[in-house]
Amino acid sequence: MQTESSSDLAKAYDPAEVEPRRYAAWEASGVFHEEPDPARPPFIISMPPPNITGRAHLGHASTYTPMDILTRYHRMLGENADWIPGQDHAAIATEAVVVRELAREGVTRESLGREKYLERVWQWRREYGGAINEQFRRLGFGPDWSRERFTMDEGLSAAVLKTFVRLYREGLIYRAKRLVNWDPQSQSTLSDAEVDSEERDGFLWHIRYASEDGAFFVEVATTRPETMLGDVAIAVHPTDERYRALLGKRVVLPLVGRKIVIIADEAVDPSFGTGAVKVTPAHDPTDNEIGQRHGLDMPTVIGFDARITDEAPPAYRGLDRFEARKRIVADLEAQGFLVRTQPHRLNAPISSRSGAVVEPLLSLQWFCKMEGLVKPALDAYRDGSIRFVPERFGRTYEQWLENMRDWNVSRQVWWGHQLPVWYTPSDEVIVAENEEEARSIARERFGGAEIRRDPDTLDTWFSSGLWPFSILGWPERTPELEHWYPNQVLVTGREIIFLWVARMAMLGLHFVGRVPFSTVFVSPLVFDLQGRKMSKSLGNVIDPMDLTAKYGADALRFAVMRQMRLESQELRFDERFCDEGKRFNTKMWNALRYIMSLPEGLPAALSLPPAESLSLADRWILTRLHQTIERVTEAFDRFAFGVAADTLLDFIWYTFCDWYIESSKEQTPSRAAVISFAFNNAVRLLHPICPFVTEEIWQTLPHDGATIVTASWPDPAEVPADYPAAERFEALMRVVTKARDLRSELGLAPKEKMTLDVPAGLDEEVRTLLARHVCAEIVETPAAPKTPNDERGAAELLAAVTVRAPAQVLRARYAREIERLNGEVTRLEKKLGNEQFIGKASPEVVRKEREKLAEYEAERARASERLKRLG
Repeated sequence: MQTESSSDLAKAYDPAEVEPRRYAAWEASGVFHEEPDPARPPFIISMPPPNITGRAHLGHASTYTPMDILTRYHRMLGENADWIPGQDHAAIATEAVVVRELAREGVTRESLGREKYLERVWQWRREYGGAINEQFRRLGFGPDWSRERFTMDEGLSAAVLKTFVRLYREGLIYRAKRLVNWDPQSQSTLSDAEVDSEERDGFLWHIRYASEDGAFFVEVATTRPETMLGDVAIAVHPTDERYRALLGKRVVLPLVGRKIVIIADEAVDPSFGTGAVKVTPAHDPTDNEIGQRHGLDMPTVIGFDARITDEAPPAYRGLDRFEARKRIVADLEAQGFLVRTQPHRLNAPISSRSGAVVEPLLSLQWFCKMEGLVKPALDAYRDGSIRFVPERFGRTYEQWLENMRDWNVSRQVWWGHQLPVWYTPSDEVIVAENEEEARSIARERFGGAEIRRDPDTLDTWFSSGLWPFSILGWPERTPELEHWYPNQVLVTGREIIFLWVARMAMLGLHFVGRVPFSTVFVSPLVFDLQGRKMSKSLGNVIDPMDLTAKYGADALRFAVMRQMRLESQELRFDERFCDEGKRFNTKMWNALRYIMSLPEGLPAALSLPPAESLSLADRWILTRLHQTIERVTEAFDRFAFGVAADTLLDFIWYTFCDWYIESSKEQTPSRAAVISFAFNNAVRLLHPICPFVTEEIWQTLPHDGATIVTASWPDPAEVPADYPAAERFEALMRVVTKARDLRSELGLAPKEKMTLDVPAGLDEEVRTLLARHVCAEIVETPAAPKTPNDERGAAELLAAVTVRAPAQVLRARYAREIERLNGEVTRLEKKLGNEQFIGKASPEVVRKEREKLAEYEAERARASERLKRLG
């Protein structure tokens, strides 16, 4: 049916007017919502929950647009498709934002107290936490907003606490003093994902450690001399012959006076520095492992406030770590321990939350034991239950799991899921899902109900690890969990395969008994055209909201998908693709305006006329449509979004708009039906990528249903393919292209007629099309004699067509060319006749000038011959 009037169709497509109107209609009608339906195959994507502090960036465009495309595509296939959205409470990031806001008011977190502070954070969440969702709407993302979840929703919070308690009772959660990433500014541990590696200019200080008897010394190199206050050993590689005789001997720690032993450990790189390294187990991950292997002491000389502790000599206590560095270097030099200082480029660990330099510190924290959880997740990858696209990221997943350490799950912030841990006055540990249960345990086991709760909260990744099943109602066996778990696809970035993908796999297998998703599509990272990461310091950040305002959401989505290639994980964003996307929308809109202007009007229903009534152009466009449906379907199925976008651009812009519409300028009985049928199918194919413009066009064309969002995916079986007719039409296209190239070369006006010498036997329909496309006079020439069994078709006859320009045009062109060549010949003859030039120039230069002269003379002869033939 045709539901919208075309009488007032806008002259130009305006995304600023169309996009908000169409999105509001979609959301109001509930087209993004689904209920579990066992009669249809499920297609479920759990949205990676963006931080409530987040704002949309181009990375969201490259990661979230594929999710929207896949959901729209599978919905059109008739599947039970739902994209479930949500947000992450982003404990450390949110805390940093709110603490800064409080500071502007002269208030601290501590002065408010935990309860009042959390009330303030929830208020901030209500007022500002949904900004990214509105930006997602502007980008055309269509998740099932009615199912939106938040990692601190009541149901999800209950699932988190239940998970922690079960893991603890299974012996997989424990408390221990271990080395962690410590952010001195936010005063919390950080996950590896929250630590950025930033290249900085620094120094490598070479320090001399003398033996206790003064008989020898060992030179070590360090980028962090302040940590030497906590050195407990010097380590060398076991095979390093330079130090073999020194193993077991002792040296004196400069500035401290403590005697430390020389040990051998394979973790040492003998090619770095001098091959001997200082070992500070409390302040370096590698040193910590060496310390554990050798049973070394672990003095902490830098505290949680990033100041030197009382375990260091009095001269340095209380100093900021960087101030201590300066003083230590000065003292080393003054006392003759500093051998040399050399510039060194190093990777500094930076907190992505506060920007502070992260300090590795020993801290009493809660950990999750990985050993029992890793094997099922590894097996799921190795037996094909989880696959990665591109495939190489499966090996990344495998390597991380093979080398996974126990997970530090506690954080020293107030915003988040507070640990379900209580302590008795004598510090016995009680783990329970709620305080009532904890008091009951305290009475039964310890003879009293007095308890205090651990103030720490859980790592945000802990709740995120439950996401694919907690948002479906787990631990309750809901219809959603029964039918929609596991999800079919996870779309994510490579940087969180370990931090999120692996943890979801482990926890899903452990608690639900099945993998959380069968396919992981890893989207590419977005860089600028020079291949640099986008950052404020470089000034190369591009706001997708600015691009949406300038070009429209469809144009941005189309641009990102066209630049996405499976074989590359680096998307170098070029804004020119947005401009092309905008022009593509204009092209389609102009095509719609032409179609709506057809004098015969469009049919009331979407159907094709009988095959015998189809023109050659009709049969060609339907054949190409049939192929395009197959190619785009195959591309979406294998996540080749760039291939799908390019295929659609080629078909709609060039095949349909340029060639077919031009070929349909003469009315035929089939024209209106075929042109509307082909365009309807084309915009349905494009809809997952460009939802707004396709809805606007589809509503104007004959169609079935209320919205293109729930329309059926085009079926190639319903589009007849006539390959001989298509070959015939494309032979015609080659003639037209040859003629247009000649017209362009000669500078002929569009309406200036050319001549086509056409062999006898070419049918009238083809002749008419040739005349229209070329603006040419058709001159029939005798066909070549047929040989026995010769079944020459139109394609072979078209190959024999000759294109000629008007004789007067050619005469003028050749005359101008001869005049130009005469000038070149005269110039070179004069130059080569100059004795001074011949005498001064090298033989090679003279030879090249003579070759030029010969070429110009030959060109002049050919042009003169052509002019002579024209008469």
